[in-house]
Amino acid sequence: MQHLLSWGFFRYVGQRLIMAVLTLWALATLTFVFMRAVPGDPLTRTKEIPATVRANLEEKYGLNKPIFDQYLIQMQRMFIQGDFGESFRTVDRSVNRMIAENFPASAAIGIFALIVGTTVGLGLGIVAALYRNSLIDRIAMLLCVIGIAIPSALIAYVVQYFLAVFPLTHLHVNPHVWFRPVGWGQFRDVILPGFTLSLGIITLMTRYMRSQMVDVSFAEFVRTARAKGASTARVVALHQLRNAMLPVVSLLGPIFVGAISGSLLIENIFGVPGLGAAYFNSISNNDYNVLMGLTVFYGGFFIIINLITDVLYGLIDPRIRFG
Repeated sequence: MQHLLSWGFFRYVGQRLIMAVLTLWALATLTFVFMRAVPGDPLTRTKEIPATVRANLEEKYGLNKPIFDQYLIQMQRMFIQGDFGESFRTVDRSVNRMIAENFPASAAIGIFALIVGTTVGLGLGIVAALYRNSLIDRIAMLLCVIGIAIPSALIAYVVQYFLAVFPLTHLHVNPHVWFRPVGWGQFRDVILPGFTLSLGIITLMTRYMRSQMVDVSFAEFVRTARAKGASTARVVALHQLRNAMLPVVSLLGPIFVGAISGSLLIENIFGVPGLGAAYFNSISNNDYNVLMGLTVFYGGFFIIINLITDVLYGLIDPRIRFG
């Protein structure tokens, strides 16, 4: 780990942090431009209000200022003060508070999905590669194709019915200990939406891990290890698995962020009070501050996770140097 504490490493992290700030600024700028390009404003989609009231609201939220002034005010508030502002649709509801209250629910099902999806997907991918072109391999690939073809919303309804509704209504299981079709507040409420979300991760991980394991199996160092008489278990563990895992690690960051930010339908179906519904509502209602805040928040989260992934990538393979 000595190379991780070198000057080159700190210079690399510093460059990445600068690029992160610039990327967030560009993302926020594009979001601001696209929001203003849409006809209307947050007050347009409200019920008919008197002109005086509308003028007061425009004064309160700064909508009566020139566009460039609105842009400067919002950028300064976000990047200097760390304040995303208040929602236009909910009175006295700040975007920072919305993120603090709703993000844990999205993160909970995202983390559960990542753990289950990565564990099962890597296992299936390894087994499918070791038994390449066998019945096991064909079944694993068939399940992957099915997982890709079926929409996530349909899978969510199937999981909800057969693992929650059907046992409660037909098998008369104890509702106090079994899964609830809709609800939030207990650990059991994380399992069904998290499991549903993990199916897509399992599909991706299985296909990718199998492909990497098969490619590595034809590498020169693997053939050399086998020629020296190394056991199959040793070749798989020390040579194939270690090298096949490197590209897979780079996927974990985007997959994790995607699991958290892309669970809108699943959150709605299972009644999870996450950020998905808030994001969707902000788009349909032209809620500038909520849309901007959630976009920048998810963008920053994605960048941080990617930076952590790059560091882990270097830990796994000491040959990789930062520069």
